[in-house]
Amino acid sequence: MIRHSSFPTKRGRRLRFLCKTCRRTFVPTLGTPYYRMRRARCDFDRAMKLVVEGVSQARIARAQSVCPSTVSRWTERGARHLQRFDDEHLHLDDAVELQLDELKSYGAGDRDHTWVYSAVEVWSRVWAALRVGPRTLRSTLLFVRKLRTVFRAFLHPVLVTTDEFKYYLQVLRRVFGPGCVYVQVENRYRRDRIVRTESRVLLGTDAQVDEVRARSEDSKKPNTAFIERLNLLKRRCCSYLNRRTPAPMRKPQRLTDALEVLRAYYNFIRPHAALRFGSVTRTPAMQAGLFDRPLTFREIFCWVPPPIRPTPKLLETR
Repeated sequence: MIRHSSFPTKRGRRLRFLCKTCRRTFVPTLGTPYYRMRRARCDFDRAMKLVVEGVSQARIARAQSVCPSTVSRWTERGARHLQRFDDEHLHLDDAVELQLDELKSYGAGDRDHTWVYSAVEVWSRVWAALRVGPRTLRSTLLFVRKLRTVFRAFLHPVLVTTDEFKYYLQVLRRVFGPGCVYVQVENRYRRDRIVRTESRVLLGTDAQVDEVRARSEDSKKPNTAFIERLNLLKRRCCSYLNRRTPAPMRKPQRLTDALEVLRAYYNFIRPHAALRFGSVTRTPAMQAGLFDRPLTFREIFCWVPPPIRPTPKLLETR
């Protein structure tokens, strides 16, 4: 690749490069969300920062002096890129404890029953999987399958804790197999406070539960505290999930895009307060060994994803 030419823009001249193999020219932003944008890259980054701060789409449009539909397209473009970034970099070797939960959305969720499935790896605090959809067996199966693809292999039995949702047992037995120790946690409330917690081992044995508890550095007993803390973060940092929101969700895809941006911000950019070691506060990706420093939106959005390899077609036999 060599420099080919330059072209004028509103913010100065930009370089164009030439590929000496295919003899095609391209700009450096090809394959990134900044490709063919009419606004500055800092405006796009600032809009994504406002999205993860819980600012509604209309308020972002007023702050950036753009149309609300432009903010929606920016969020969709950024979410698709961040999803590719997660699929390429978010791979964990092993897990000790996983916590799964569902969160009901407002707006269209009151009518269409849209729920947010999430999973967190307790030791590294990595937000491992996300899915938005109805609370059905199919959605639960697709969510757990997506969670399974994040981990390369399980060298030891992994502890999975959830609430009293009926579909998790058959789905975890089908996807994870015998290497899963599933504990269902039942919380009893009184005046909106937990007064008693009971747990039942549905997959695995008590000896496997003791083995996982001996390896765990966080949970002394099965609980769902870490995924509940993540649910609180989603409520505060996503405008569609606020309890009294001026911006109710009308399409589940909008909620998916906003949560994909928040998930990348949580895993790679935002230092986690519980991961403080001396003077260094790590991000979940740093704790998992994926990166050695916190990233920024500009670095992630400048990353060019590799080309999608086409699936080889089977030869037809006559």
